Amino acid sequence: MSRFLCAALALLAGCATLEPASVVPPLAQPLLTSFQIAGRISVRHGAEGFSGNLSWRHANEEDEFVILTPLGQGVARIIKNAAGVSLETPDQAIVRAQDAESLTQSTLGFVLPLSGLPHWVQAQPIGPAAQLRHNPDGTLDQLSEQGWQIDYLAYRAVGALQLPGKVFMENAEVKLRLIIDEWQVPAP
Repeated sequence: MSRFLCAALALLAGCATLEPASVVPPLAQPLLTSFQIAGRISVRHGAEGFSGNLSWRHANEEDEFVILTPLGQGVARIIKNAAGVSLETPDQAIVRAQDAESLTQSTLGFVLPLSGLPHWVQAQPIGPAAQLRHNPDGTLDQLSEQGWQIDYLAYRAVGALQLPGKVFMENAEVKLRLIIDEWQVPAP
C-alpha cells in the first residue's frame, strides 16, 4: 500500500505546475553607465578575419578596448573619450581621429560600430527607430539599427541583471562576434 501511495504522489507531483522564474528583460533594465567586459572577439570583412581576446572598460562616455591574440599578445588598444579616439599598436604607433568610426575606417578599411557598442552589448537600442524582436521570456532576440543587425544568442545573470553572453553583429560589409565570458558591473 505504501508503494502505491508513493507512486501516486510521484505521479501527481509530476503534474504540478511551477511558476516561471521572473526574468527582468534587458530593455526594462537601466542602461549601465559603467561596466567591464572580458571575452572573445571575432571580426570578418570579406575574405579577411581576426579572432582574439577582448578586455573592455566603459565608464560614462569613455571606453578602453584592449585586443589580444588568442595567445595573449597585444594587438591594439583603442581609447575613446571626449577628446576623440586613439589607436595604439604594439609597435607604439598611435593613430588619432575625431570619432571611432573614422578611426576604424582609416586604419582597418571598414567601420566598426564602436559608438553603438555600449548600448548594443547591453541589449539596448540607441534610439526609438530600432527594430526589435523579443524571445518568449522577454529578452531581446534581435535588434536592427543604423544598418546593423544584432543577434543575442545567450544571456547570463549578472547580479539581478540579465546581460548578453553571446552577441553577433553584422552589416553589409562586416561580421562581428562577441562572446562575453565575464561582466563586471557596479553594485546597485
